[in-house]
Amino acid sequence: MAADAGRRLDVANILSFGDDLVGVLLDRKDGESLAQAYDGARMLRSACRSESGDLKLQVKVYAVNTAVSDELDNLDLQRASIEEKKDAVKKKEKDMLKAQ
Repeated sequence: MAADAGRRLDVANILSFGDDLVGVLLDRKDGESLAQAYDGARMLRSACRSESGDLKLQVKVYAVNTAVSDELDNLDLQRASIEEKKDAVKKKEKDMLKAQ
């Protein structure tokens, strides 16, 4: 008998919950609020996707710029090395001319 009383109580709670749910769904203001929240969520998702696309593009541009910067640094080092070798050759030529 105690088990039957517990089941009746559970059924009563479920029916009460169902009645509350129907009341909420029938309330026009709640429906409009839900529709507004849904529209807001869609707009936010769209904005996030757009922002994500922009960030991906910026990361790619940064990676390319970094690679170009590294290449320029390497070329500057090579240029400096070539100039040093060129100066060393000129100095050696001058020394050879003086020696003659």
